[in-house]
Parts: sequence; C-alpha cells; structure tokens
Amino acid sequence: MDRGQSPFNHFDGERFIYPWRKRTSRGRFAFWRWKFSGQRAEWPEKLEPSRFDEPPERVDGQDLRLSNVGHATFLIQIGGLNILTDPFWSERASPLRWAGPKRVVEPGIRFSDLPPIDTALVSHNHYDHMDLPTLHHLHDQHGSRIVSPLGNAVLIGGKSRRIPVDELDWGQSLALSENVRVHCEPAQHWSRRRMKDRNRALWCAYVIEGPAGRVYFAGDTGYGEGEHFRHSGQRFGGFRVALLPIGAYAPRWMMEFSHMNPEEAVLAHHDLQAETSIAMHHATIQLTDEPIHEPVERLTEARETHGLSSHDFRILGIGEVASFKS
Repeated sequence: MDRGQSPFNHFDGERFIYPWRKRTSRGRFAFWRWKFSGQRAEWPEKLEPSRFDEPPERVDGQDLRLSNVGHATFLIQIGGLNILTDPFWSERASPLRWAGPKRVVEPGIRFSDLPPIDTALVSHNHYDHMDLPTLHHLHDQHGSRIVSPLGNAVLIGGKSRRIPVDELDWGQSLALSENVRVHCEPAQHWSRRRMKDRNRALWCAYVIEGPAGRVYFAGDTGYGEGEHFRHSGQRFGGFRVALLPIGAYAPRWMMEFSHMNPEEAVLAHHDLQAETSIAMHHATIQLTDEPIHEPVERLTEARETHGLSSHDFRILGIGEVASFKS
C-alpha cells in the first residue's frame, strides 16, 4: 500500500473538506425546505431490469467487462479480478427496512449469480453507496476484500463482526493483485451516517488500473468547476472507461454541490480524457425530484451538443454489459 502523504489540503483537524471550494452541501433547514416543496416527480413503483446478467467467472488478459447492476453498482472484470463498486442489493437505501428510498428496479445480477468477488470498493458512507447488509454478505460468502476512504472501517467492520477494511486517503493506492491496482482520487461530495458525524469520514472516486487499461469510477460527486476531474485526467493521462453519475440532481439549488447533472457529466467526460464513459446513478432508486427518464433524455441531448456518439458516452440498461476487447 502506498502510504505517502496526500497532496490535498482536505482535512481541517476535525472534518474532511473539498479543498477547491469552500461552500459544501446545504444544511438541515434546506433539506426540510426541499422535502416540503412539493416538486417531486412521480416514479413507477416497479420496473423490470433490461436483463439479468450471468457473468463469466473471470475475464483475463487485456479484455474488460463491465456489468450495470444498478445505481452506482457495477461489476468490473479486469485482469482476472472481479470488483464491485458501491455494492447495493438491499431493497431500501435507508437505516430502516420499512421506510426510505426504495429500489424500483431489481439488481441486474442476482446475488446468487455473482462470480467470486475479490474486492468491493466503497466510495463513501451514504446508504445508497455503503450498503452494510450487502457488504457483510460479500465478506461472509466470498471473503471479499473491502476498500474504503478514510474513517469508514469502523462503520463497515463494526465492533462485533471485525471485518477488515483497507482505508485509503486521496492520492494513495493499493495493489489488489500482481497486475491490478486501485487508486483513491478526490471527489466533490460529503459524508454523514449518523446525526453528529458529518464529514468525519472521507469520500472518494477510484481508479482501477490493470492490463486492460484504466477505469475511473466517480462514486458520488458534484461537478463544481471540474477541478477534481481535471486533476485525475492529468495525473493518469486519460481513461479507457469512466463511470459517471448523471442522476439525483434536482432541484439544482439543493443538489448542485453533491450531484452532477447530465450536461456536467459530459464536461467531466472531457476533463477526464475518457475514451468511453458510461452513465450511472440514475433510474434505480428515487433520491431527488427529477422524473425517472429525464437524466437519459438530457444526456442524449448533451451528447449531441458536444458532438459525442452513443459509443463515446454509453447508456446501459440495468443488467446490460459493456465489453472491451484487446
């Protein structure tokens, strides 16, 4: 593990901060103002996934396979390893089983159809990204290695379960195998799991680097002025694939710091120097006000505006797969 000093001034001694911008997400009063504003679009109660993927056990060599499980969960098969991003199989993104944002579409891979999962990458501690029941199942059934940004091991491991977690700071990296490495990169977001722990744990994006090239996983992020995207694009010299969020952006006055809209995702695609980007973080659970199909419609328009093809910035249905051959 590379434990060199982080080059970012993103910790004030008590809490983590986004170093390129002073204003962060809005406070509790703004949250309740938004919740009672009455502008929330109506989503369907249930939709079927495009398909249920049945992935191969391994993908070797310079081939790369990515399966859209839903929301921010992708199965990335690279260099003989199976890696899940922000694994989320629960019915709700909530501390409660009977309330909170509910899954509209089933996961695109049935849990029983998963290949052996070597590593689970957790970007931050919000319930739609750090799904503890799923992480515990992965540890118990697959012995999966869990990687998270700083301050999250106590949440994932717990006092009784003692699940080991590799924690990384921005700028640090970790070898997952002889030929696959993961890097922890900055993102514009925030963290909170309990009432009094706001920003006491770090959030991040990840870069997975292997024989098939580099994959960028944005986690959960706003765009801001694009500083963190340009940093990663310049540091790594571009990416074969970037997984970028396009949903949970409305109303803009509330969500602008935390979540990109589709137009900003296209800007991030350029900042990262990505060969191909794939949309994520939409059409799975309703977190914000926009209609379920609006992110895809706006991304389609933004691609046309910027002269991008459907191959440059891909939209996968849940359960659909993107394969990249050597």
